[in-house]
Amino acid sequence: MPPAIETRALTKYYGRVRGVEDLNLEVEEGEIFGFIGPNGAGKTTTIRTLLGLLRPTSGQVALFGRPVPPGGGSLLAEVGYLPGEVAYYPDMTGRELLQYAAGFYPKVDRRWVEQLIERLQFDPSRPIRSYSFGNRKKLGIIQALLHRPRLVILDEPSSGLDPLVRAELFALLRELNREGMTIFFSTHVLEEVDRLCHRVAMIRDGRLIHVSPVEDLPGRHLRVVTVRLAGGGPPPDAVLARWGHPRPEEVPGKPGTYRMVVRAPVNEVTRVLAQLDLEELTITDPSIEDVFLAMYRSGQGGGAS
Repeated sequence: MPPAIETRALTKYYGRVRGVEDLNLEVEEGEIFGFIGPNGAGKTTTIRTLLGLLRPTSGQVALFGRPVPPGGGSLLAEVGYLPGEVAYYPDMTGRELLQYAAGFYPKVDRRWVEQLIERLQFDPSRPIRSYSFGNRKKLGIIQALLHRPRLVILDEPSSGLDPLVRAELFALLRELNREGMTIFFSTHVLEEVDRLCHRVAMIRDGRLIHVSPVEDLPGRHLRVVTVRLAGGGPPPDAVLARWGHPRPEEVPGKPGTYRMVVRAPVNEVTRVLAQLDLEELTITDPSIEDVFLAMYRSGQGGGAS
C-alpha cells in the first residue's frame, strides 16, 4: 500500500525566500502524524503544497501514491483540511456554510454532521460574523471532517479551543483513526504530540531535522523548572551540575526568579531542588522552542533520522 503522504526532495521558494527545501517525508496510511517546528519553519508551506494550493519549486508530492496536481484535483475528495486561520462568508450561518460545503461531496451523512456539532459544542444557528476565533475553529474542524475523509490535514487544530472541547477533539480524532483515518497535524504544543501521535517530524528553517516514533522524540523528557530562592541569587551550580545544562537564566521582570530546562524525571528534579531554600517552584512541560534549543545545544539538530 502506498503512503498516504509522500514527498521527494520537495522544495518551495517564494522568489529568493526559502519556504521548504529538500523535504523527504512519508506518512503511512492509518497513522496519526505530528508535524512540529517554530514559527516560520515551513509547516504551513508544506501543508499547502501537499494540497496543491502551492506549486513546488522542485520535487514531487503524492497522496495515496498519486501525484498532486495544481489545485489538488479529484484527490481532495478524499482529504479534509483545516487551515491555521479560517475565513468564511460572514453573512452565512454556520449551518448554511456546512450545507454549502457538503454539496462538494457525493454523499455526506447529515446525522454524522449533527454528531460533530454536538460533540464540539457548536451553535450552527448564528451568523459567522458573530463567531469568536474558537467557534470559527470548531466550524472549520466540522467542515474538515463532515465527509469522513480518508486523510485529514489539520493546521494548529486546538488553538482557540477551551480545554473541554480540546479534549473532546482529541477523543474524536483517536476514534476516527481507529476506524482507519490518517491524521496529519501541525502544532506548537508538545503535549498534544505526546498524547496523540504515533510518529512525529520536526522541521526547522525549511528542513526536516528529525523523524521518529513519538516515544523517541528528542526533548520528550525535558522539564522547564522555574525557582525563586529565599535569599535571592541563582541556584548553586553544584546542585544543577548533574543535569549538564547551561546556567539558569533570570526571568525578565522577576528579580531572583530563575528558569532552566532540565532533562530528568520529575522525582529527581524535586529531590535535587529540595536541597535549596525555595520560596517558589514551578515545573512545566517544555515549549517547542525549548525542545529545539535543547537539541541544538546537545548537537542533535543535524538531520532527519
